[in-house]
Amino acid sequence: MIRTALIGFGGIAQTHKNAHLKFEAEGREKLVAACDITPEQFTKRIKINIDTGEPTLGGDFRTYTDLEEMLSKEEIDLIDICIPSYLHADKAVAMLERGYNVLSEKPMALNSADCGRILEAYRKSGKQLMIGQCLRFYGEYVYLKKIVEEKTFGEVTSVVLQRLSALPRWSWQNWYQDFSKAGGVIADMQIHDLDMARYLFGEPAYVECRAASKNVKYDVSQIVLGYDFPFISIGDWTMNGTRFTHMYRVGFEKATVIMENGKITVYPNDRGEPYEPEWKHVGGIEAEIDYYLDLLETGGQNLKNPPESAAATIRLVEAAYRSADMGGFRIRLN
Repeated sequence: MIRTALIGFGGIAQTHKNAHLKFEAEGREKLVAACDITPEQFTKRIKINIDTGEPTLGGDFRTYTDLEEMLSKEEIDLIDICIPSYLHADKAVAMLERGYNVLSEKPMALNSADCGRILEAYRKSGKQLMIGQCLRFYGEYVYLKKIVEEKTFGEVTSVVLQRLSALPRWSWQNWYQDFSKAGGVIADMQIHDLDMARYLFGEPAYVECRAASKNVKYDVSQIVLGYDFPFISIGDWTMNGTRFTHMYRVGFEKATVIMENGKITVYPNDRGEPYEPEWKHVGGIEAEIDYYLDLLETGGQNLKNPPESAAATIRLVEAAYRSADMGGFRIRLN
């Protein structure tokens, strides 16, 4: 049985905890411990923009406020890193160097240099590493990947991806509001759609990004990627008073497919009646942990979400920054 420990116990970690306890109940892993420097985190409920309901109850894992104490006292196979973005790189490198398998929340890091450090530690460690680009595992995006690859409705003709939210205000010491620690809406929220673009369509030829700074640097962003069809990604952290929403609208030769907040509708081009296709509703974080546990159990190769791909997504984020800094100037990538 895989022995798991969490580093960080904020909002996203509590979502991870729910998944770990589910797989613990199935006998696949044991959540042995969690560490957070703020002891109050272990007793309060933190609602975040992807909140999916009540927390999973139970679990007899031990809690620590000192990481070294946890590592010295517990036998651990897998470290799940759920701390602020600017801390990901150092902690991932340290845990890999100490011989742990690592699952780390996105972004992999806030720059390519730090991604390189993580990849070097990973290659030397002989351990498994996966970055939580969870969109690849959500059922509505698994369906999209399938119909793109199988050309169910013909070739893609246009793509719009969108993620809207109020500015995150639940974070420890308000780190989301510091661009140097969170990377704005591009590195925190829009990164999901940039990663999905690469997963679906490969590497774009160029990027154009027009971004604005209303409350924090680059909290509104519109990104055009250079594919053989129009592609735009919209990220907005200024929708105060609203709940998080996300969608995709993909035009195909034979239909338009629209997903809005978990509902998929197909609109046939032959003017047939719109319909909801069959697809499997799967939560992304739960599914990514399921996949990762399978890799640890079997020693398999990570073909769906390798860390090298997560690093390439950060390079795309950096190109978007360069374009935004120049008012939307086109940055060629190859």
